[in-house]
Order: sequence, then C-alpha cells, then structure tokens
Amino acid sequence: MVIQHRVEHSIAVVTVQGYINHTNAVEFEEYISSLTKECSSAIIDCSQLEYLSSTGIGALMYAERILNSIGGILVVCNCNSEVKTLLDMVSLRISIFDSVDLAMQAVNTILQRLPNQNISEQATGETHEDKHYTEEKQKVVPDHGSIMFDHPIVVECPKCKSMVKVNASGKFKCPECNLKFTVDDDRTIYFDV
Repeated sequence: MVIQHRVEHSIAVVTVQGYINHTNAVEFEEYISSLTKECSSAIIDCSQLEYLSSTGIGALMYAERILNSIGGILVVCNCNSEVKTLLDMVSLRISIFDSVDLAMQAVNTILQRLPNQNISEQATGETHEDKHYTEEKQKVVPDHGSIMFDHPIVVECPKCKSMVKVNASGKFKCPECNLKFTVDDDRTIYFDV
C-alpha cells in the first residue's frame, strides 16, 4: 500500500494505491490520525485502490470516527466496482462519490453547516458559536460510567438535520425536534426511531 495526500481548504485528498487489508490497516489508521493536525476532513480517492478487505473496512470506520470526533467528515470517491459493491453491502455511514470534485463539493457543503473552527481550536476543544449548530447541554450529574470525550463529536439529527455537539457518552435528545439518541463510550450513535 502506498498513501499520499494533498490538502485543499483544510480537506485532505488521500490517494491509496494497492490494498487495505490486515497487513496494513493500522498503517492506514495512523496515517489518517496524523492528518488531523492539519486537516479537519478527508476524501479517500480510491482510483488506485485494488482491494479492500473486511479489516480495511474497519480501518475506514476508524478513520471516519477519528475525523468525526474533531467535527470533520470522511468520504470516499473513485471506487472500482468491487470496492463500491463491498461498501454498499456493509452500509457504512461513509458517502461514496464518483469523482474528487463531487466529493469536495459535498464536503464543503457539509462543513459550511458545521461550526467555524480552525485546526488549533479543534485540538484544544474550543469552538466559536454558530447559528446552525447547537451544543447539547451535559447532564448536571453525569451517569456513572459516562466518559467525557477529548474532542466533542457533532451529531446530525436524521429527522430535522440539526447539528448537535456532544461532549460525553450518554443519552440525549435533539433540541429542535426532541428525537432521542444515545452516544456510546466508543462514540457510536444510536437514534430512537
């Protein structure tokens, strides 16, 4: 596997050549983690990706979770038919686009709806207020076993599309439509639908 990237507007366009499997998934995860020092989001260009194993899918999920934890997103593009079929079958929350340009447009559109932050603010967890963004107030007395996150996550309500910042695991509700959701210690989100 060979990984390269370029940065456009704080978005890393990552080109992966070869395979992502059990022999190099950790290397891929570490590469994406290191990008968070300079980028808030990433587009994985799969035009040179020949194969993606189940471990590779896990590495993509890990990368998505890392970027989501700092308020960014991960998308993929230019997948060959085999990789695209595999990603469709496992129903990841990661969007798939036909080109880097389409992926870049989508990421920029989504990021415009999120709070304005630069990378240094993301590292410290400080944010600016934004009218399209609601910070979910934490419980006065946290549940026993509730875990505070180093970096807040931004949750998009599937019902009303509001953005909610969550700083810890626990049970919450969307302040706009009252849809209830749970955030696990590993930052997995479950909506009560």
